[in-house]
This record gives sequence, C-alpha cells and structure tokens, in this order.
Amino acid sequence: MGAFIMAALSSTATAGTYFQNFDGFADGTTNLGDGSQMNGTASVQGGQLELTRDGVAGGFASFIIPGVWGSTTGWTATFDLTITDGAGANPPADGLSFNYGNFGLGELGSAEEGMAGAGGVTENLSFEIDTWMNFDAEQGVNIAEKVDGANGELAGTNGPILDDGTTVSGVATMSWDPINGASFSTTGLQTNANFANVPTSFTESESLFFGLSARVGGANQTTLVDNLRIQTVPEGGQSALMLGLALSTLLALRKRVS
Repeated sequence: MGAFIMAALSSTATAGTYFQNFDGFADGTTNLGDGSQMNGTASVQGGQLELTRDGVAGGFASFIIPGVWGSTTGWTATFDLTITDGAGANPPADGLSFNYGNFGLGELGSAEEGMAGAGGVTENLSFEIDTWMNFDAEQGVNIAEKVDGANGELAGTNGPILDDGTTVSGVATMSWDPINGASFSTTGLQTNANFANVPTSFTESESLFFGLSARVGGANQTTLVDNLRIQTVPEGGQSALMLGLALSTLLALRKRVS
C-alpha cells in the first residue's frame, strides 16, 4: 500500500500529520483505505493522484481528507504538481485548488474557484491555480476565502500557467496560522504564487477538512498530484512540524530513488 502517516507527534503540544504518496495502488484505485475520499474523475494512475485527464472533456474531481488534529493552531501543506496539455486542441483548462473548509467528504468543489460554489460550505480558505486562457483576467494563482457564505479574494497574480502542448511540474506549498494568515508559493509554473502572511478572516475549526478540487470542460488537461503532506503546527513549538515534514520528505525521496 502507499505510504501513509496520520498521527499525533509530541512536542510542547501535539500536532497531526497526513502523508500520502499513492504508491502501491493499482491504476484506477479510488479508495486508499486511509479515511480520505476520491470523487468524480479522481483516481490513482501510475503511483500519482490523477484529478483530470487531457483529451477527456467535462467533469469535476476532488480528493478530500478529514480534519487533521491541531489545524486551528496552524498548518503547512505541500504536494508535487504536474499539469500536461496536448498540442493541437483547446488551450489547457480549467485548474485546481487546495482547500481548508467545512465541506464534506463527497464535495466536488469548484476547482480553480475553490469551494466558492459548493452548496452548504460557509467557511473556506482556498489556494487556487487557474489555467484557462493565456492572460485571461482570472487566469493565474491566488488565495481566496469564504466567510459566513460570502466569497472574497485575498491575493492574486495574473498570468499563464502553461501553454498549449506543454507540461509544467513543480511543488505547491500552502500554509496558514491564526496570527500570520495564509502563505502560498509554487515552483515550475509559468506564473508562480509568491504570497506571504496574507490576512484572513474565515472561521477555523478542528472539524474543517482539507481537499483538492479540479475540473475540465471542453478544454482539458492532465492534472497529477503526488507526495501530499499536511502537517499541523503544535501550539507553543515547531519541533513536531519539523519532524513530520522531515519524515514525509524522507519517504518521498525513497520513492524517487527506488
């Protein structure tokens, strides 16, 4: 089975960790047996989480993870991201987001618009990558939130993510804490996120879930996620965070060299 860690680590207080590298699962697997849930077009393909597929038009996908202990004191999440678009068709579309909010396990979300259109979701923080149409006004990377059911944009950079017929690959890193707010960075994209300490006002809770959401329409792309790790910050200390990230990084390195 794929490497999976979801545990409490000791420091001055406890912190929670989730790690999944999607190894050891047959292509087409949708149940990882770790409490997470895949919805829509999401499945394991080639030891990675495939959310959307180039050449297959239409459809939403999500990967939802139940609340990780200690999230209200802060957390950091990272994943490897690869987006591929075949040549000669429509430009790549539509995008994806990483979310922290009061959605359920079966929620598909609104992809590059976070959980903005998700029914019943009133509190959400989203880190968004919009791939549709080069230099479209909404294309690019941004942070948004949903507060008491109302949507708001917090930070953004407009620009293309990838061109028709190309592939981009890098690492997305997201973090949040109640004092410093939200930070978001990416590598390997044509337009990268570089946001630090953006103030937020959504209401955090230990019951909030984490989730990826993606979609395609008539234009499409392959969206792959790997080595997903979420580490909460122990109240009063950083040692559990560093230990969890070091352990998950070690497992990721073992995958790359095997």
